[in-house]
Amino acid sequence: MKFYLSKISMLLLVFSLLAMSCKTDEIAHAIELNIDQNWVFSEAGTNNWLDAKVPGTVHADLLDNGIIEDPHFRLNENEVQWVETKDWVYKTNITINDELLLFSVIELHFDGLDTYASVYLNDKHILEADNMFLGWSVDVKPYLETGNNELRIVFHSPVNKGMEKLTKLDYLLPAANEQAPENERTNVFTRKAPFHYGWDWGPRLVTSGIWRPVTLRAHDYAVIEDIYVETTDIKDKTARLKGNAEIRVIEAGEYNLSLTINDRKQTINENFAFGAGNHVIDFDFVINNPKLWWTNGLGEPYLYDFTFNLSRKRDVISRKELSVGVRTLELVQLPDEEGYSFHFEINGVPVFAKGANVIPSETLTPSVSEETYRRLIKNAVDANMNMLRVWGGAIYEEDIFYELCDRNGIMVWQDFMFACALQPGDEDHLENIRKEAEYNVKRLRNHASIALWCGNNENLHGWHHWGWNERYEPDVRDFVWNTYERIFYDILPAAVQKHDSKTAYWASSPSAYGDQLADRKSGDEHDWTIWFGQRPFSAYGENVPRFVSEYGLQAFPVMQTIREFSNHDEQDLDSEVMRHRQRSKMNWIESGFDGNDMIKWYMNQYYNVPESFEHFVYVSNLLHAKAYKTAIEAHRRNMPYTMGSLYWQLNDSWPTISWATVDYYGRWKASHYGVRDANAPLLLSAVIENDELLIYAVNDLLEKNNLVFNVSVVDFAGNSVFNFQDNAIIEANHSTQMFSMPVEEIITADIDKSQLVAKISLHENGEEKAVNLFYFEEPKNLKLPEADVMLSTRRTENGYEVLLTTNALAKNIFLDTPYGDVKFSDNYFDMLPGETKKVEMITTRDIDSGNDLKILMLNDL
Repeated sequence: MKFYLSKISMLLLVFSLLAMSCKTDEIAHAIELNIDQNWVFSEAGTNNWLDAKVPGTVHADLLDNGIIEDPHFRLNENEVQWVETKDWVYKTNITINDELLLFSVIELHFDGLDTYASVYLNDKHILEADNMFLGWSVDVKPYLETGNNELRIVFHSPVNKGMEKLTKLDYLLPAANEQAPENERTNVFTRKAPFHYGWDWGPRLVTSGIWRPVTLRAHDYAVIEDIYVETTDIKDKTARLKGNAEIRVIEAGEYNLSLTINDRKQTINENFAFGAGNHVIDFDFVINNPKLWWTNGLGEPYLYDFTFNLSRKRDVISRKELSVGVRTLELVQLPDEEGYSFHFEINGVPVFAKGANVIPSETLTPSVSEETYRRLIKNAVDANMNMLRVWGGAIYEEDIFYELCDRNGIMVWQDFMFACALQPGDEDHLENIRKEAEYNVKRLRNHASIALWCGNNENLHGWHHWGWNERYEPDVRDFVWNTYERIFYDILPAAVQKHDSKTAYWASSPSAYGDQLADRKSGDEHDWTIWFGQRPFSAYGENVPRFVSEYGLQAFPVMQTIREFSNHDEQDLDSEVMRHRQRSKMNWIESGFDGNDMIKWYMNQYYNVPESFEHFVYVSNLLHAKAYKTAIEAHRRNMPYTMGSLYWQLNDSWPTISWATVDYYGRWKASHYGVRDANAPLLLSAVIENDELLIYAVNDLLEKNNLVFNVSVVDFAGNSVFNFQDNAIIEANHSTQMFSMPVEEIITADIDKSQLVAKISLHENGEEKAVNLFYFEEPKNLKLPEADVMLSTRRTENGYEVLLTTNALAKNIFLDTPYGDVKFSDNYFDMLPGETKKVEMITTRDIDSGNDLKILMLNDL
């Protein structure tokens, strides 16, 4: 049996069970124990020991013990900066009995130490760690004793360690987003999550700690160290797979390796005579009539259960279990008349990548719960996404993140952890990077969701466009650029080629084919012309790139979230708290200009800017949704030239003002509803170009549809102005122009466009398959009527059904309650006169619809 135990005192029970065990489905001669109990910590040199949680961080432990205040509230972040300059000590006792010491091999495994850590067992120095992203394994049998064994870990300040390295250089390495004076930015010297040092959406909390599990593993004879499986080909109802098993043998002898699929068929069953040492066993096999892994929206993301057993004399002594998706997933770059394509093919089918960038859901990364991960991926699935980008300024995510992506058909664009900065070029640092790359490629390569390995975020762009290549003397410039080339053109691609050759490597995002600067004709693009460049939203549809892997606009979170981090008198656009919370600084526009100012600037282009803060927050959400909806529709209309739209960003790491469409507490902004609709498998999208109304149908599905297409232009009272209807063939996996007509033929000169809306729809047998609304003027210019929206509620199993009607156009209806845990199936929506809409209000609370349920709409402002 394999035991996952928290308390070492249970070892006697374990060994009595092992002694009775002889069944072939049990693991003999092996044990694994979690070392997660009875940890304490202290600031180094103080001997003031407090309870600690492992996995965890020093900031979280200080908070739990009442030493610091919540850094998420008001300005408390400023008051905890002292923590990063201290050294911290963690320790626990492991009780060992004589039976455990009989094992041939006893090892301590550290899945993650953040970051500079000196590890001692019974005062013997056993490990010096210096990379947050590496796992570490130490043979501890020589150091263990019967009885109590003290495990002690000293974490050295990453800031002080980084400063020691910085002062040894006579030049500065850029670290664009670190929140520190330029001559004190140290994150590039430490292989640690860069965003811990602050970013333009998050706080500076440079933490330390045991951030991933610690386990004690003991075994005899041999152990399966790693397994790799890949699908090489799928055709004629047969999938061909190959891979290898890495086996470490302690005692030479006869062994058997077997593979069972779905607890039924034994696909591999081979005997081997192994000598002591490390062995790699290659294998290949076929699966007939395979169930394939598909992305969300295209089919079932089916996963097979693979069980590899290593046996000796009929005893299973080691086991590895994998969930395997049988699929082929390729990045396709083929020349065409414009440049080179850039799209992903799943099982030979081109797929438009719809999704977002993700960041860690907590700055104190181990604090993310399994529930939060499930919510994160569910939010992606609910918004019709099929890809998430794990951005390079963060972490290689937890196993559960990738497992959930596997189960839900979400492809993962995986960055290596380099973003907006250059790296030191000493050999020790480069070797550290090589180990990190190989470790994480091997750790993640079996996940069906892994679609791409990307070297860095914006480093190539920064070298050429942010003045990095102009700041050095020629010899230093050559050395720094050579370091870039060694990391991103040698070390990282070599790790991918060696350990995951089936998966494509892309050196830098954004960039063009052949490692050139992004050119919109090949490769990927970060379209920040909107926001940082202050271009209008219509620019999303101009010179559209092949694959847009970043773009976005900011919005405030809902008021319930704002109340979580501020006092009532601080809920003002210009309050110290709101300015402190805003991390996007744009001093090149104007001294002190920040994201709050940019939100207001963009709001003024499209909306009337409200005076009250709560209304400003509401309109910032409408603005946010308008931007993302405009962008996604523009990208999808340009399919298949454009084949990806990943906005910045899906989630937050703390309660803040940011680009996120879902805030820190999981509350949807208006934009997430807009993203969901814009990502619908069947989309209708309208745009005016050269005074013509163009309407496109975008179909992500793999079958064409014969539907009825309808265009209905009405005024805000519901009176008909124009109607068009026709039968339409919607091509599969394609964008098709359905309609084109000069606006002047639709709306005569005597009709006021500011009081009109076009409803475009597709129907099948009277059932609406797709619908969208299009306005001929920007919201600030609309002459919105007084609308009488009536609502009623009915109790349901999951909360309430809300029924709404209106006598006139009601724009951007926002349903709200005083409670932050109430969810709505739809929100911020428009209603035409005479329509009835049902919305599910999901809650366990008793809601008084007369007092608790409020409506706000743009008509009111």
